Amino acid sequence: MKPHLKALLRSALFLKCGRCESGPLFKSYLKFHDHCPTCDLDYSITDTADGPAFFVGFIAMILFCPAFIMIAFLFETTLAIIIAYIIISLLCLGFCLGLLPIFKAALFNLQIHHQAGDCDFDSTGTHGTPSENWKKYLKTKG
Repeated sequence: MKPHLKALLRSALFLKCGRCESGPLFKSYLKFHDHCPTCDLDYSITDTADGPAFFVGFIAMILFCPAFIMIAFLFETTLAIIIAYIIISLLCLGFCLGLLPIFKAALFNLQIHHQAGDCDFDSTGTHGTPSENWKKYLKTKG
């Protein structure tokens, strides 16, 4: 793994800015600050949308679906099955809620690093030229 990718993922793990690796990303559970308090990076230049929820949901599905299926075969009484489903459901919920901020931070930091932006179908062939919202970022980065 490349060193800069390791740094981006490490900063995401600790929910820190991908550019300076010290400023906090979130002001509440999944709500970004307007800008980085340390390096003044504008956090509005990119958006993770529902990508983090997609990835976390699929990881949870892969890990917890076998448990949900096995419960029906392991327990004989209805009460035991219901209790087991409730326990596995709460574990799955905790798993998803715990990973969601980390995945959101990782996708955000990767978007910042790769200068990902919204799709622009009105472009007339400016491949390689940064869009308007990235010009401020590129000036402050270098």
